[in-house]
Amino acid sequence: MKRVGPKPAALSLNSIVDEAVRLLGDEGLEGVSLRRLAARLGVRAPSLYWHVPDKSTLLAAMMERIFRACVESVPSRTHWREWMQEFGAALWRTQDATRDFAPLLITSPMDDAQITRVEALLTERLVGLDIPVEDALRIQSSVQVLMTGWFIFAHTQFSPALSLRMDFHARALQDLELLLEGEARRLSQPRPLRRIRRRSRSAG
Repeated sequence: MKRVGPKPAALSLNSIVDEAVRLLGDEGLEGVSLRRLAARLGVRAPSLYWHVPDKSTLLAAMMERIFRACVESVPSRTHWREWMQEFGAALWRTQDATRDFAPLLITSPMDDAQITRVEALLTERLVGLDIPVEDALRIQSSVQVLMTGWFIFAHTQFSPALSLRMDFHARALQDLELLLEGEARRLSQPRPLRRIRRRSRSAG
């Protein structure tokens, strides 16, 4: 049987995660195991434990890799709304191209260090936009929740019947524009007024 992947001497976390993502594409989430991954890499399973002590750690590393690639695929923009539109489209493409994306997302226990790295990547990408980075990060997270929520909804057990009545992707894009329009109105308000409204909502 022909070995897949690098030689054992070249084994690294990057090579392990790369091959794990390929394994996900070939066999789905149920087919991802340290034993199968080791076989594809031409090593024994204990050799992986130096880099990924268990399957949960592997899944989290895969999710981080997939999301990082998604963010890095978004073209550079200076206007915040254009970047968010591109990000929403890239996120949908990534989700659609990744086999078993929804269950992978749900079962990937990313730790604080991974979340910190993702936040740093997003900050690096958003700091050049024409709005404060804290606003950009807030809007980015809202876009992510919206697009991922619609994608997961499109892959429920009842989605085949609903797909006869709606285009999930089109609806997601429509809602994205509504979200961004609302954010544009919010950003156009003077900052003191925005703070007053936040305090009023908190008091209520």
